[in-house]
Amino acid sequence: MTIFETAKAMGYAAATDKINAVSLMEYGLYPEPLMEKVYRANAKKGDVRVYAGLNNADLDGALLALLKENLEKVIAGIQIAGMLTGAKVKYLYLPEEEKELADQIRSAVQSQDIILVSDIINVREAEGDLLLHIATAADLADVIEGTYEPGVYIAASDGSLKKVPADTKVPQLVSLDGAKAVYLGYQYYTPQEAQELTAKDAVNGVVRVLTEKDCIVAETAKQLLKDRKASCGKCVFCREGLIQLEYMQKETAAAKGKTGYLELTKEIGEAMNGSTLCSIGQESAKIALSAVGKFADEYEAHMKKNKCPAGVCGAFVHIYIDPKTCTGCGECMDVCPAECIEGKAKYIHMIDEFECTKCGKCIEACAEDAVIQTSGKLPKLPNRLTKAGKFKKH
Repeated sequence: MTIFETAKAMGYAAATDKINAVSLMEYGLYPEPLMEKVYRANAKKGDVRVYAGLNNADLDGALLALLKENLEKVIAGIQIAGMLTGAKVKYLYLPEEEKELADQIRSAVQSQDIILVSDIINVREAEGDLLLHIATAADLADVIEGTYEPGVYIAASDGSLKKVPADTKVPQLVSLDGAKAVYLGYQYYTPQEAQELTAKDAVNGVVRVLTEKDCIVAETAKQLLKDRKASCGKCVFCREGLIQLEYMQKETAAAKGKTGYLELTKEIGEAMNGSTLCSIGQESAKIALSAVGKFADEYEAHMKKNKCPAGVCGAFVHIYIDPKTCTGCGECMDVCPAECIEGKAKYIHMIDEFECTKCGKCIEACAEDAVIQTSGKLPKLPNRLTKAGKFKKH
């Protein structure tokens, strides 16, 4: 007998009693007793639908491992949710870019009369229906099967998920040695704050440690760009706010930041928090707000000191060829995709900084370690081809 068949044999009353007995909560950003959501959906006029998926803001997708590792349980949980609400239509949503995963699970999902959709969930369309996190679906199947254990799903380094007690402290999950920041639950925290946070705060399963080699500005710009691409654009504050927030991060990383961006980020982020319908607008705002609020010194270094402390942002990084070390072997020229290195055999090579994309391939190719990356001032360099070993600074 399958888990869903067990639930049907159990009947609505016995199934709900079992769910209530373990106090099963909806997973993710909007925790509440699952049965309260079920009762609310059952009060809807007209047909009820079940929308299963990640929270829209969960663009890291760590919890999609549940579909790879426990697909049968997730499907069973969706079916049970359909039974509890009388839903004739049930959807499973995947992020649009997860094409390979969609292909892997499509036949198994559709064989159970569940519609697979590659998109974010339209919360307007789903108003009054049952929105079900896929982790809740897996837990629901465990409850019916009698194997449920409370806890929080955390992504391991190999991409698998482990379930840990919700009160597990962050330092028990990851090492904070050398940490500059911790990205947890769509926000940045200082290492000091992270000491007291728990697995419960990692609602998307992600605990990521950033070190001095990571740039908060660049990381935030990447996160906001992902949010912009995923946003449906129907909420004005989300659409316009994300454009502005991502633009300011990108400009700052490109050495074009203005000090007024910090206050403007706070103003826009706070407005988005209360004026967008789904989690994309709400959580992307928290990413930006926590970045500028807790790591303002890193932004000010970009804006006022013309420096990226992590040495990541290309606009603040210079790559040059040390004239004292270069032997004129030509290896750097051969690998340069921008063809911006000038030189000939046994002559000191020179990089055209305006054309250089700072890809770093020349650094890897140089056996003499003559190609150097720096965020400081450039030394005196030749302005014309000079024989190797003949360059003089003065």
